Order: sequence, then structure tokens, then C-alpha cells
Amino acid sequence: MTETTPNRPWGWLRRKITVFNYLLLTLPMFVIALILAAVTHSVLPYNIWAVLWAAPLLIVLTLRWVYFVVTLAWAIGVEIFRTVRNRFARPD
Repeated sequence: MTETTPNRPWGWLRRKITVFNYLLLTLPMFVIALILAAVTHSVLPYNIWAVLWAAPLLIVLTLRWVYFVVTLAWAIGVEIFRTVRNRFARPD
């Protein structure tokens, strides 16, 4: 699929930001952390880099998980509603 569908408004995000591109985007931040760690003799730049690197990825994964759970619950709810409605429907 090369075009985004109307049902997936964030489809372009998944296509443009791949894991490789994400790592390339965070590479300069890692180099800055290396330089700061060498200058300050501290592990704090590594910790800051790790949080800044992991936070966006964790947010995206959390949002995708929540989207999956909500969609699954919605689909189950719709099927239950249809089943109950068909069960108690009066024949014409």
C-alpha cells in the first residue's frame, strides 16, 4: 500500500519513520552524549540520552497498544450488540 487510507490518519508516520531512520535521527544526540560524558566524566549524559531516545519510542508503542485494545473492545462490543439484536428481533 503506497497511499494512506482515510481510516488510518497516522499511516504516513509509520511509513516515513522506520527503525533505521529513528536510529539515524538519534545518532547525533548519542554523539553529543559521548562528548559530554568525556568532558564531564559523568554517566548523566548517557542517562539523559537513554531517556530521550526511549521516550518517543515508548509513547508510540503505548499508543499503538491502546489503539489495538480499544479497537478490539469496539469490535467485540459490536458483535455482541449484533448478536443480541438478532436474537431478540421480531420476524417480519
